[in-house]
Amino acid sequence: MKRLMRILDAGNVVLSGWCGITDPRYLEAIAEYDFDAIVLDMQHGFFDETTVQNAIATLVARGKAPLVRIPLARWDTAARVLDFGALAVIAPMINTAEDARSFVSATRFVPVGERSFGPRHAASLYGIDTNEYLQNFDQCSLALAMIETREAYQNLDEIIAVDGIGGVLIGPGDLSISFRQNPIPDAYGVDTIDVVKDIVARCKQAGIKTAAFSIDPKAANMLHGLGVDIISVGLDVTYIAEGVKAHFAGLDFR
Repeated sequence: MKRLMRILDAGNVVLSGWCGITDPRYLEAIAEYDFDAIVLDMQHGFFDETTVQNAIATLVARGKAPLVRIPLARWDTAARVLDFGALAVIAPMINTAEDARSFVSATRFVPVGERSFGPRHAASLYGIDTNEYLQNFDQCSLALAMIETREAYQNLDEIIAVDGIGGVLIGPGDLSISFRQNPIPDAYGVDTIDVVKDIVARCKQAGIKTAAFSIDPKAANMLHGLGVDIISVGLDVTYIAEGVKAHFAGLDFR
């Protein structure tokens, strides 16, 4: 259960996959690769409470840290996925300190938050009792606030100062949409790359973790150079597309 935090505390990058497809065999296949963690996407992916519970169990059984992105402002779901065994919850569109406090309230036990007691399934999943869960998981699970709008960037210092926010996850596509006021994303483009660098620097100064999404290895390498702690690379669409392209590229008759 502590593997995710051990990697982070050692100063090593956590490499994460990103999945929205709920098929169990597909998730098993992704978990065979050298990811430290997998993000299960309930916001734009196809996971619901039943499929995300099953997916968390699949990942834990294969030694991968389950991270879950919840739908917008679904604090009930934030608490539920922790009960299911998630090690980090990612909340989209955290634009203000008030948003951050609502997020923390649902995901952290007292005295930091007001999470309701219900960790029996998660404790069983990790082979521990509920007391050990309460003593360890509240420190070993992360509440990651997504910073993906101009408003969130303007309120960054107040958001990351909220007790219980363990880190931020930079959403580069939506960040570029918000700054450019253009619905076509330009992730890590000229309009936002300096903003991204500033977010990472300010979070490090505040002593909290940084995470970011990258669509390809080039962006992932750039994020690694900035010192981002949790880097997700690719997603279902790219995993499948690149695999198909590789097979077609090897054909002599097409």
